Amino acid sequence: MNHSTQRYVLGLDGGGSKTECVLVREDGLICGRGRGGGVNRNFVSDLELERSVSDALNGALKGQAHVRRIESIIGSMSCDSAALQAFAAQYQVDPARIEWVGEALPARVMSEVVYGQAPEVVIVAGTGSLAAGWLPDGGQRTVGGAGSTIGDEGSAYWIGLRALRRLVHAFDGREPFDSFAESLCETLAIPNLSVLINRVYGGGKRPMSRDEIAGIAVAVCRLAEAGDPFAHALFEEAAHELAMQINTLIRLLGVQGAPVRILPYGGVFRSGALILEPLKRAVCEYAPQAQFLPPLRCTVIGSAAMALRAIGVDPTQQETRDHLVNGAREYDLIYWTLADSHEANGPPG
Repeated sequence: MNHSTQRYVLGLDGGGSKTECVLVREDGLICGRGRGGGVNRNFVSDLELERSVSDALNGALKGQAHVRRIESIIGSMSCDSAALQAFAAQYQVDPARIEWVGEALPARVMSEVVYGQAPEVVIVAGTGSLAAGWLPDGGQRTVGGAGSTIGDEGSAYWIGLRALRRLVHAFDGREPFDSFAESLCETLAIPNLSVLINRVYGGGKRPMSRDEIAGIAVAVCRLAEAGDPFAHALFEEAAHELAMQINTLIRLLGVQGAPVRILPYGGVFRSGALILEPLKRAVCEYAPQAQFLPPLRCTVIGSAAMALRAIGVDPTQQETRDHLVNGAREYDLIYWTLADSHEANGPPG
């Protein structure tokens, strides 16, 4: 294929803890992938943002010397920065073809590509959380997403913070120092309350970051899977919080009695049935015809699909769709586990 006649786009999936970037040819072939750190401006410094954006962009273009121009860039979270502006100038990107669209819409478009279905509701639960839904006329409503201080219920940060509070209560005697406290202290190397407090607040140095607190949810998940009752209850509570966001959105959309497709997206759903089963129960009690699609791992393919649409390419056309999905599988960007893909209603391939 003559590279000089091909058009290229970039998809970005920026979040609180990481940024994914893919270079995609107009026929859907994924030509390169780059990764960087978080780009949420509420929680990263300007220097961290610049580094994250640069790493993601340069990683995706590594070894692609034949690419001279990028036709469109679409990202889930704003990566507008000096690094992006320099990149856009180098690759002749029209400023009107750079767009930031939020997390939920790329997830919805990715579902169109992977499952052939556009969900009415997307529930995002990663470092933070939010729910988004679409009306028949294309209008969008959101619930949640207010950030870790006043929102993000049911997120990994929400789980990690409650686990740390449980340790405080165990150390000072308000709760028993049970197997949960013992196991989590061992995992985190926290021998006493003083060390815990110093770790969280930094002891005059660097406090524990939002991402580090969110990362504790992984340890809580392992304890829950091993049968710890408090850890299991914590995931049940997280599911309840996420279900409340979904059910509120279903009410606002007026689709309680109608079939409604719900797409889970974000790292919390890596815990599988631990979070999904109580979530499905709580939602289906309110909206009996609700249908859950398998969780998606990353929305960068959705962003790339939107960038293709911006240049007049249909990402759901069979060849383009096959290239996108096969590339996403190659780079491990679709499912949390292979088993998840088998639950989908007619995924390609």
